[in-house]
Amino acid sequence: MDPGVTSARGLALSLLVLVTAFAAIATPAGAHDSLAPPGAQHNWLPKEGWVWMHWLPFEEPELAAALGTNAAGLRHHLTDDRHTLAMLAKRRGWKPKPLARHLTRRFDGRVPAKRLANLRWRTERVLTQGHLAQHLLFHTFHGPAVPTSAPQLFGITREEFIAARQAALSPAAIAVRAGRDPAVTRAGVLALLSAEGARGVHTRSQSRAQARRMLARQRGALDCWMGSPLPKLDPANPFGGRDGDAGSAPAGSAPSRPIPGCQDEHGH
Repeated sequence: MDPGVTSARGLALSLLVLVTAFAAIATPAGAHDSLAPPGAQHNWLPKEGWVWMHWLPFEEPELAAALGTNAAGLRHHLTDDRHTLAMLAKRRGWKPKPLARHLTRRFDGRVPAKRLANLRWRTERVLTQGHLAQHLLFHTFHGPAVPTSAPQLFGITREEFIAARQAALSPAAIAVRAGRDPAVTRAGVLALLSAEGARGVHTRSQSRAQARRMLARQRGALDCWMGSPLPKLDPANPFGGRDGDAGSAPAGSAPSRPIPGCQDEHGH
């Protein structure tokens, strides 16, 4: 073959490799969760009540048992929200749909067929969407309930509460500044979270046992949350601000990692 032709082909191949590599670098990464809409931030969450109120349609111990792990193992696995629970399930021979049916079997015959299908779909999403699972299980103060109830809990508006949190004030400090007793505010927050869980039970969105389990987790971290500012540079907090600017890193470029201690309970 003509050496000139060989050289030209080699050059063309090299250029193709460079162009492909550049395209891979230049193409922005999508959201971590596969069901997120195009262009969503990596920490995107669906705007559905059950998500924000942490209503799991299955029992955490049953999930852990099916995956061959425990609560600590679930937390460790989801520390990187690019990991999905379906990854653990696959190692145990489970596919998402059969596992979702297994985990929601307690609702069989107790709810209408349409509702049961919805609960199974929710469970399947928890299994296949890493950030969604991380949020539902471990970001237990991350939701709109407390900001929305700021007038009753803190005596200030929702907007004032969010601004104070983004200015690095703890909930306890916000209460004191507003002339409220932090202990009374704490009790109000716990009552609010308890009411959320009870609503989930009433609507057959979660079991009573799971509601108690989540409330116990929230109660255990509540004092720490009351005394802590928002985590610094927390890409898992979608509310923005200097303590949680979701735009501080390219979408999908890094996992949303829980911060040790109560600060892994992201949110206002």
